[in-house]
Amino acid sequence: NGSSRRRRGQARQLINKMTNPLPTVDWLHVCDHAFRDEQGKLCLIGLFDTLASQELPGRLPMLSVAIGLSDGNGEYEIGLQVTAPSGKAVNMKLPPVQLADPRAKARAVIRLNGMPFEEFGTYAFRLILDGAPIEWPCHYLEHSQIQAPTNGPAPGSMPPPPGSFSN
Repeated sequence: NGSSRRRRGQARQLINKMTNPLPTVDWLHVCDHAFRDEQGKLCLIGLFDTLASQELPGRLPMLSVAIGLSDGNGEYEIGLQVTAPSGKAVNMKLPPVQLADPRAKARAVIRLNGMPFEEFGTYAFRLILDGAPIEWPCHYLEHSQIQAPTNGPAPGSMPPPPGSFSN
């Protein structure tokens, strides 16, 4: 029946985890853009940990999350968890990662287009490995509110001369 098949599947997953320990998450970075160049090197452009918005939701046209894994052996289910300041978490499933042997390294880039930041405060970006969020490394992004820019002096008024004070 269905429940015994489910139990057998869960048992296979447990045996796989016991014989195939989770890899090490070497790093996780949030940046404007990440890509591989012609030589295969991973390039990260515009790393950041703050975002300023005048109003909610804050939105970036695109951001990238780059991750590095090592010390694994086999195929691993991965995902990305983004936790808002209120604790609301969004989990995104990603394609599996394959590490051929413990010396192998895996690098992955996740592109998020138009992701809304619906609260002010600290967001946490974590990798999910085989269904469990990894606590470290974790990328924290501070979303803060800024005031609308002022347009300078009133029309027709002149700024004070250098070195003078105005009341």
